[in-house]
Amino acid sequence: MLHWSLIVSALGVCVSALGGYCGWVLFPSMVHKKVEQSVIIADGSEQYKRFVNLPQPLNFKVYIFNVTNPDRIQQGAIPIVEEIGPYVYKQFRQKKVKHFSRDGSKISYVQNVHFDFDADASAPYTQDDRIVALNMHMNSVLQISENDPGLALLLVHLNANLKAVFNDPRSMFVQTSVREYLFDGVRFCINPQGIAKAICNQIKESGSKTIREQSDGSLAFSFFGHKNGSGHDVYEVHTGKGDAMRVLEIQKLDDSHNLQVWLNASTEGETSVCNQINGTDASAYPPFRQRGDSMYIFSADICRSVQLFYQSDIQYQGIPGYRYSIGENFINDIGPEHDNECFCVDKLANVIKRKNGCLYAGALDLTTCLDAPVILTLPHMLGASNEYRKMIRGLKPDAKKHQTFVDVQSLTGTPLQGGKRVQFNMFLKSINRITITENLPTVLMPAIWVEEGIQLNSEMVAFFKKKLINSLKTLNIVHWGTLCGGLAVAVLSLLYYIYQRGRVEEPPVK
Repeated sequence: MLHWSLIVSALGVCVSALGGYCGWVLFPSMVHKKVEQSVIIADGSEQYKRFVNLPQPLNFKVYIFNVTNPDRIQQGAIPIVEEIGPYVYKQFRQKKVKHFSRDGSKISYVQNVHFDFDADASAPYTQDDRIVALNMHMNSVLQISENDPGLALLLVHLNANLKAVFNDPRSMFVQTSVREYLFDGVRFCINPQGIAKAICNQIKESGSKTIREQSDGSLAFSFFGHKNGSGHDVYEVHTGKGDAMRVLEIQKLDDSHNLQVWLNASTEGETSVCNQINGTDASAYPPFRQRGDSMYIFSADICRSVQLFYQSDIQYQGIPGYRYSIGENFINDIGPEHDNECFCVDKLANVIKRKNGCLYAGALDLTTCLDAPVILTLPHMLGASNEYRKMIRGLKPDAKKHQTFVDVQSLTGTPLQGGKRVQFNMFLKSINRITITENLPTVLMPAIWVEEGIQLNSEMVAFFKKKLINSLKTLNIVHWGTLCGGLAVAVLSLLYYIYQRGRVEEPPVK
């Protein structure tokens, strides 16, 4: 007859094998299916509710480059700037769903955005702080007129009517408040007459998003006033049905699969890499991330897709994830040698650029994106060519503070923390026929930089741990408990059997 210890040992092996099967086959399959079900956007589901209303607002931080020597710059001196901020806003996003596709794999919507100033997080800064900043709207109007041959005659009239159009400017810089510069608007074209009125009408008809007509007929420039309220762009994204790895992937923008912003390939009908729409809008990412992979986000603010690369494993308040960051190919590697010369729109005359029309490394011309001669860099011109950085005093680039990154929960694709960090600049230069610009140095002048991101709050961390992390820990305990426990029982029972058998076979002592 079999000794009972052998039977127990065999049972231990079976339990251990069951633990291995559960831990390496059954549980991962169960978790995979559960995650798939949870990320797919289906009408009325919990994920649909989170999709329509983000569970928590995004952080929107603005840093302003205050100009400390505006009068000397007018005489040709190198600009000196100091960073002030952050001015912190809570960015609330709400999607207004238009419809699902027939098979449920696509959903289209417009997105409404609302900004609330966070006084506590911004302290000691307030929206009433006074600043001296680049006069973006005047500089923009002057450069657009200079670069458009059809508007060359306008420059003559602009020079004679600057006082009436732009409130008697004494320099290329404006004294205003943070509130006006960012959201409420810096007013101009206040009760113009004659030719000045015709110029103001032309500015109004140009359709710039950053310039809005006021109730009294004047115009006002603000960086973000146009973003505060109802959206107009119609997005179509994948719901994840049929392929969870494509969830929230942008399929169309305003009924088009591609942009018409950047240069296209010479072959007729072929879309260039610059005009391709790839990735999500950065509010969430596809699930089942792997070490060493990359992913895309699309930013409508800069009219382009951005590739993010795996950097390292991280822990965020006990939640494991992966960190992703932008690579050199964002704005450092641009030009024919990198097969993306489609970004070299070459819309600006007499600025600091390469002979082939491309800007130097670390700068991207957004003229065709924003209908204004705005130049994109990383904050404090991090990584930008010395041709730009040497012409400004007060920049302090720091990769830890100024690099774009995002920490993502690897299993679900949920963003844990991160920030999309970009800086908006504009060339300052002498413009023919405009007296106020005649002594200006040619420099890439910083205006503001912004950080748009998220830090999962304690409430969402607790929810996430309860729904996922604790369940995974429980399954892990069951897996290793049964595997190791069964193995231990099997080994101990076998050792006991061997010991007992040895005692039986031992010869009796005489």
